[in-house]
Amino acid sequence: MPTRSGPRGAAAVAIAASSVLLGWAPVAPAAAHDELMSADPSDGGVFEALPSRAILTFTGPVSEVHEVTVTGPDGSVTNGEPTAVGMEVHQTLWAGEDGDYTLTYDVVSGDGHEMAGEIQFQVGAGTEPGVDEASAPTSSDAGEDDGVGGIVLPVAVVLTCSAVALVLWQRRRAQARA
Repeated sequence: MPTRSGPRGAAAVAIAASSVLLGWAPVAPAAAHDELMSADPSDGGVFEALPSRAILTFTGPVSEVHEVTVTGPDGSVTNGEPTAVGMEVHQTLWAGEDGDYTLTYDVVSGDGHEMAGEIQFQVGAGTEPGVDEASAPTSSDAGEDDGVGGIVLPVAVVLTCSAVALVLWQRRRAQARA
């Protein structure tokens, strides 16, 4: 079997090494999921009266709505079923008493990612806005690893290129001595 030497042989070694490294590299998950962009009523907001509806706006289209409920001092003020319209979810509300309210949502975005969270707000004159960081909107992927595997490919390419450059440099050096 003939052996290859020179730049063609080094290129063949580089291609083989790259193929092996790429086969070992894990596929990185999608780094960007849709998320809640804004809410009306807003988190931590204070309102003179309860709005007639809640509107949640996401960064991408909503494909499914599992739940949108608003509860206050007298219980639920949710009126009917929520509707998804593009990137927005609308929920009609009954009139409610002054006090603290919690909007809870659970929806699925167009990319199949589930998004759930809570929004706290207050209704009534004389109430002080209370910003509670623990009540900020959250999504169900809080602990998800968004791309650690994505670093493997660039590192593998750099290492492969370095190895090829080293082999070529050593061969040229050996040829210069001969």
